[in-house]
Amino acid sequence: MASNNGKREISYAEIARKLGISRERVRQIALRQRLNKQPKVTIGSKINEVANHMDTMLTTREVARILNLHINTVRRWSNQGILRAYRVGSRGDRRFIRQDVENLLTKPSEASRG
Repeated sequence: MASNNGKREISYAEIARKLGISRERVRQIALRQRLNKQPKVTIGSKINEVANHMDTMLTTREVARILNLHINTVRRWSNQGILRAYRVGSRGDRRFIRQDVENLLTKPSEASRG
């Protein structure tokens, strides 16, 4: 066999003879090597990738720092519906829209009205 650059390619059969394994096993190893070079894409990784590129999405920790709260308070507010969260990834991590957090900061609180 000859490749595009003029060098001779070794067949699976030749590799198998030199290594003392079957030609099929050489093919499986080569296929695995090709598959490992390709990035694995899952729905969760795509959602996280999009969320990372959008500066409007915040993690629970980032929201806690902005609001000067404990992380568990942010989680509780999310569970109570005070602050809307979106679940992403296979673990169901919370992500918050920056605008929702800013609205929470600017809206008058119930205690100051009464």
